[in-house]
Amino acid sequence: MKEIIQSPKQFNLQHGQFDSLSDWTPYKTDEQPLILARRASPGTLMPGQELRGIGVMRQLPPERFESTNSQRYIRDIIARTGISSASYDLDVDERMFSTLQLGRVAEGQRTTESELRYVSPEEFAARTGAYFARAEAAGTNRIAALKGGDRELAFGFRRKAGRHIGNAALSTLVYDMPGHMEHLHPVDIQLMVRARTLTLLGEVAEYAHDIGARPSVAQLVEPDSPVAVDIRRHAPRDVRRAYEATAKQFPEQRAA
Repeated sequence: MKEIIQSPKQFNLQHGQFDSLSDWTPYKTDEQPLILARRASPGTLMPGQELRGIGVMRQLPPERFESTNSQRYIRDIIARTGISSASYDLDVDERMFSTLQLGRVAEGQRTTESELRYVSPEEFAARTGAYFARAEAAGTNRIAALKGGDRELAFGFRRKAGRHIGNAALSTLVYDMPGHMEHLHPVDIQLMVRARTLTLLGEVAEYAHDIGARPSVAQLVEPDSPVAVDIRRHAPRDVRRAYEATAKQFPEQRAA
């Protein structure tokens, strides 16, 4: 087998990856202010929930928690909901796949003249935060385009949001690798990153089976959604409390 000399940097997410999973749809509401707000902006409910969910994820990085168990739990929630929503947003593209960025832990080639570079935990966290910020910006622009009636523009921002959500998810997936892998060659590190990413795809399907629906970022702001209920039931106490407090900061917009 030919030796790999280039550090893997990208990941091709196949379209339709999770089509066999049961989609979750937002619940109806009996609250008149919410009903009026939804009627005033048709087509923005799910994009709005996704945007608010991005805000929740952005404030709950694994590094915020002390125990490894709590860190890994929120990592899995962000990675699974994120890659699933990214796939959903990107599936509207006619191509067979969309290219995402693998978590970039190290850089370098397996050649004598190649410079080897290992990303610090601080730089890695900043890059992940930047992905979330871009996802929020794209999501905000998508909703503005929908409210303005420009479906084509909204379509483009949907794809941008999906790509940035996916990048943030794949980066969060390997949050614990920077600063601990310098004894390995960058090519070997990035191959490990890619392997963990491939494992994630199978975990999404397993998680969907466990909670009864395909996970999504939008579910993070719906307290009765399968993902939110699962967090309340199974998350470590510090994660559950932080999640519930954060989700309350992103309420659905009500009519005046």
